[in-house]
Amino acid sequence: MKKNQKNFLIPHTPMGIICAIGTLIFLISCGIAIYIMAGNIGQVPGIDFGPGQYYYTDIPGWQKYFLPNPYSNQVPLSILILLFFAWGLLMYRLWTYLDKKLK
Repeated sequence: MKKNQKNFLIPHTPMGIICAIGTLIFLISCGIAIYIMAGNIGQVPGIDFGPGQYYYTDIPGWQKYFLPNPYSNQVPLSILILLFFAWGLLMYRLWTYLDKKLK
């Protein structure tokens, strides 16, 4: 190996070290999640709410939160989705404008 050639796997900058630590934390978290799901850890025997079983069984009176609720929205869902994407487009345009202005 040449003297000035850096090893690709060893981070040499503070940002590289932060990214390496973040990647390591992500991979460990995925491994732990798979272990928990494979072993059915945390599930209450005899109660099957599907994937959300971990949360619903701890909430007293959970039915009022997760079954159809009495709140009815007057705005159709399609309008809400359209507004969500319009807001995203507006923020993207603002971001690109500021990026050009602040250079």
